[in-house]
Amino acid sequence: MLIMNPMSKDYVEQRDFSLRIELRCAFPETYEGDADGYAWAEEVEPALAEIVRAAAAILAQRGNFRVHPGNRGRPADEEVTLVAERTMEG
Repeated sequence: MLIMNPMSKDYVEQRDFSLRIELRCAFPETYEGDADGYAWAEEVEPALAEIVRAAAAILAQRGNFRVHPGNRGRPADEEVTLVAERTMEG
């Protein structure tokens, strides 16, 4: 996607890449609802934060990108957007 940068006369190309992680837990037939408040998912939450930090570090190291969080209006415990920006010389 080619967009005009409103802060300058530069052109900006943009490309999206999504990594979606869906957490699932199977329960026996006798289970009667989500009364546990998704307690089974709590143990993985620290790993999700580690995944985000690792992705930001790799982008910064391998492509000389400046990485910062973006916001699409979703809560951070549901979605994280990383914006990786690079300026070409010339």
